[in-house]
Amino acid sequence: MEQDLLPSLEAMIAPESLTRILNVPVVDAIRTPLTAGFAHSGSGLEYVTTVGPGETADAQSLTGPRLVLKRIALEWDWLMRATNDHGCRSVTLWRTGILEELPKLCHRTVLACCRDGSGWAILMHDYSASIMTNRPFTASINKLFLDVMASMHAAFMEDPRVNSDATGLCGPAEVYGMFSPAVARLELARNAPGVELPHRILEGWELAREIMPPEVMAIIDPLLEDPAPLCRALRNFPATLLHGDFRHSNLGVTPESPGGREGESARVVLLDWQLAACAPPAVELGRYLGANSPLLPLGKEECLRYYRNRLDAGLRRRGMSLSWWQPHLELGLLGGFLQDGWALVLKATRWSVGAEHRAHWKEELSWWAGQVLRGARHLNR
Repeated sequence: MEQDLLPSLEAMIAPESLTRILNVPVVDAIRTPLTAGFAHSGSGLEYVTTVGPGETADAQSLTGPRLVLKRIALEWDWLMRATNDHGCRSVTLWRTGILEELPKLCHRTVLACCRDGSGWAILMHDYSASIMTNRPFTASINKLFLDVMASMHAAFMEDPRVNSDATGLCGPAEVYGMFSPAVARLELARNAPGVELPHRILEGWELAREIMPPEVMAIIDPLLEDPAPLCRALRNFPATLLHGDFRHSNLGVTPESPGGREGESARVVLLDWQLAACAPPAVELGRYLGANSPLLPLGKEECLRYYRNRLDAGLRRRGMSLSWWQPHLELGLLGGFLQDGWALVLKATRWSVGAEHRAHWKEELSWWAGQVLRGARHLNR
């Protein structure tokens, strides 16, 4: 079921709109800046604290729901520009009802969306206390995330809406181009204030050429310039809806009922669909294993086995086969390094991000080198 955009930001956060959206009385709303340590795209975040009847905006403690407002526009969001997102795919996924079809284990995080000048605004529940940023995953939470991922991938496998130009999802070319040196140089030429990541991308790839085995970079460097051989190879496999950024700072867990233990009778929060993609499922796995690696309670191979079994079960229920798993996995893991190798190398050497796990990241590099060499056997050159 399609959902309507509200006409403006002012209309969306007006007390009468919030009363209808939240189904609780709201007489005022207070907007305050929100600084998220892992928000690197340039989009703006704010808290929206609601004021109920009998309360005043200057009260020390307000009892109404607190929300999060995200404001997105091409002018200030470099990842939108890098992935050719001219229609705001986060809003499109909500507007078309696709987010409502996520697995039942997922919260429906988005409350409303609107146009905001030349951009868009998204109003969400505040799940900040539940987000897993840099928190180790327990065994049950890791399984929960992989269950949700596999269930979503199975449900949307070969869904024509996902592969529609109207939905505007990333394809493999955007996935593997967004952190390329070419995109970083283009963004740095814009001289936009406060955008740090393009500097890091160039630094990381330059360092990768120094410390990664030459045979690995002989595969990666041409793909950084033109990922077409990898994209063509991936077209041999079925595509599905990918979240696109399935990492700790976009993931949360909440108990389903008061007093529930974390990871049991729990539900998953999936935030930030700006990098949502249409691609084979291993493209998602490459990012999940790369970004979350030191937080995982299991080895990467065990995570892959668990996910594969869950995906296989979901596809069998739809009468589909997983006979294409191994070559697609090897390509997806090659792509994982092509997308995030710059960050893996920096975390293993000099970046403050992930510095507490420096030894782990150093060990990771040899595993990823092996994945690159294995995946290269399947490239369509």
